[in-house]
Amino acid sequence: MMVLFGNPSSGGASGVPYLPAFWRDIGPYLPPRNGYILLHHSIYFDGHGTGQALATLLIYLGVAAAVLIWLDLRRPEAAVPTDASEAAATAVPIGATP
Repeated sequence: MMVLFGNPSSGGASGVPYLPAFWRDIGPYLPPRNGYILLHHSIYFDGHGTGQALATLLIYLGVAAAVLIWLDLRRPEAAVPTDASEAAATAVPIGATP
């Protein structure tokens, strides 16, 4: 979803002033725009002016990591077979088709 709507709405190639009003307001804070700015300024300007783009991308990374950790903590533990008969019943022989 972010790639589909983020790339044209971020104004990376055309510039933020040419975007419609709604996208002009949120475009600079989307990851595709900041990835573009980070790459562009790193190549052509020796990394000057990459602070805001790097901070925005790190915020997205932190939020995504927090959501993944939260989802992992909410997941119930997998039931591990305790005796040999349960383990044998759930095992699939090598080469067998399920």
